[in-house]
Amino acid sequence: MKQKDTLINKFEKAGLITVIVIWVLRVWFGPAFNYALLLTTTLLAIYYLWFGFFIFNKLRPFDLVHQHKRQSLTPFKIVTSILMGLIISYCLIAILFGFLFFPGMQTAIIFAFVVMVAFAGFIIAYQVIQKKHMAFCNRYYLRMVLFVVFLALLWIPPLEVRLGVLFRDHPDFQEAYIEYSENPECEKAKEKLRQERSRFR
Repeated sequence: MKQKDTLINKFEKAGLITVIVIWVLRVWFGPAFNYALLLTTTLLAIYYLWFGFFIFNKLRPFDLVHQHKRQSLTPFKIVTSILMGLIISYCLIAILFGFLFFPGMQTAIIFAFVVMVAFAGFIIAYQVIQKKHMAFCNRYYLRMVLFVVFLALLWIPPLEVRLGVLFRDHPDFQEAYIEYSENPECEKAKEKLRQERSRFR
């Protein structure tokens, strides 16, 4: 029998749709949506961090007092749901870094991409070998594909292309960031980038 979405699941789906819409608007309209991007993405990251277990098991906190609900949980469901919440939370922060070109952006995106792909590989291997939890694992796949695609879009295109898309109306910022990326130890380049970034506050 298919489990119904709880209120926690409905909030998660509404939050994810809202964040994706904000991402698209940020691409289309530029830094004018930086604050909305920062706020919504951070809140959703916190939500996944704290509620991943309940989201993927489709449980409410007070369901844990019922024995038959607890008996439906297996170590696999418990561990993977918590891990998936942590991984998605980190991926959201990495995507935020990618949009706003924060320091450490490239490292954060690559690490998030590798962790998500590795986790997906583990889930697929588990299903193939154990042939268990088939329906449960399906709750992970759409989210995995979604985040891998967004992370790839923020990682694979050349730096100049990403800057041109996300800061197309701000050539001074593009120039300052490229100078900084070519010589990150240069204090003059750091200061110039800091000044250009301050214009978006």
